[in-house]
Amino acid sequence: MPTAKKQQSKKTTVKKTTRRTTTHRVVRDTAPATTASISRPMIDPVMAVKRFWTGFFDFMGRSTRSEFWFGLLFVVIVNWLFGHFVGGIVATIVNAILFIPMMALTVRRFRDAGISVWWYLIPVLLIYLIPLIRGAAWYRLLALEYVSSGMLMYTAFFLVFAIFVLVVGCIPSRR
Repeated sequence: MPTAKKQQSKKTTVKKTTRRTTTHRVVRDTAPATTASISRPMIDPVMAVKRFWTGFFDFMGRSTRSEFWFGLLFVVIVNWLFGHFVGGIVATIVNAILFIPMMALTVRRFRDAGISVWWYLIPVLLIYLIPLIRGAAWYRLLALEYVSSGMLMYTAFFLVFAIFVLVVGCIPSRR
């Protein structure tokens, strides 16, 4: 007897489902997608700084243009204030603390712009590894104010890379 009830309830369910699908209307949005529907709204500076700190180690998400520019402005202002008024080892520590979240923010901006993050990570590694590889000789050259061709190439590479990152910061979101 219990199996007959189960079979009967299955048949009833099938009939109800069949009846619903035959009467169901599909409504489709025929309006073309515009860039206004794709772009995300601009966030205010306070929210951008909050996202900058909450995304300290978030290398997988996305960040909008406004989030990137307000975050960059925050880093520039803080580094300038500490470098100008405090200086020394404290300014170096603050710069090191701000480096990782700025790197994460830039990686998220590259991803949002639809550009491979390796176009950012490989040059950053080169920019920071070259002085480490050269070691004390590199810093002696800086102290003596001696300009070598290698240092000129390093500076030119750094400037071209910085301009590239700024251009990527201006590219609209891909999604």
